[in-house]
Amino acid sequence: MGIYQLYFLKMHSKLLFLSRNAGTKDPAFLSRVLADTLAAAKEAMRGRNFAHSPYRTKIITLASGAAAALVHLEQGELEKMREEILTALEAAAK
Repeated sequence: MGIYQLYFLKMHSKLLFLSRNAGTKDPAFLSRVLADTLAAAKEAMRGRNFAHSPYRTKIITLASGAAAALVHLEQGELEKMREEILTALEAAAK
């Protein structure tokens, strides 16, 4: 298993958790999980071989979904946050 696949799985599992538990968790906790997801994306993008990784588009897709979800969370729109996460997960699955 490659390093970029591990980053992808880390991000995917965090977003999947959020999609299922968005309404039941504290907004501060949700914010920390989204920040962790974005930090994983940042670490992956710093890698020397990221540009050639087959997981490049999937990691970028999840990162953009997490960033959009964070914006909705900060505005208090939990349902829109969940929709952004689900859209990113669906797009990354293709």
